[in-house]
Amino acid sequence: MADPYSAAAVRVPEISDPPIWRDAALPLKARAEDLIRRMSLAEKVAQLRNGAPAIRRLGLPAYDYWNEALHGVANSGNATVFPQAIGMAATWDAALIQQEASVIGIEGRAKYNDYTAKHDGDAKWFYGLTFWSPNINIFRDPRWGRARKPTAKTRFWRARWAYRSSKDCRATIRNT
Repeated sequence: MADPYSAAAVRVPEISDPPIWRDAALPLKARAEDLIRRMSLAEKVAQLRNGAPAIRRLGLPAYDYWNEALHGVANSGNATVFPQAIGMAATWDAALIQQEASVIGIEGRAKYNDYTAKHDGDAKWFYGLTFWSPNINIFRDPRWGRARKPTAKTRFWRARWAYRSSKDCRATIRNT
């Protein structure tokens, strides 16, 4: 016997209104609500995964949210590779961190644009624009002490690093 909830979860809503979610001139909230109401429950749940699948009937490409850029975006091929975060932090040079973030943003956007142009808009692991860095959490592990990857051991410098790196990488991605 079929699960009665399965059929309901995959049922695509019948909406006759024209789709507005791709219209960049409209408010983001209205566009997001329009897209979500056009998705089945199963499609919405699938979009919560790290590797969100495409929904071709809506023109929504696949997207993988995992991309790490602490040293650059070389995980997806040739790119500038930057030193270990603690080494960059030892420079105490905010302008240098800003330049690094800008290069990461430019190279990340270029790799994303190139890959999605060749793969029907889809972005896979290491080719998306969601960068999980910099690591600003100075967590401790009882087995071996502090983590190796945080940018610095001082709150002041971690805050400056996070601000400059995140701000400049995002700005570069948006403008390229």
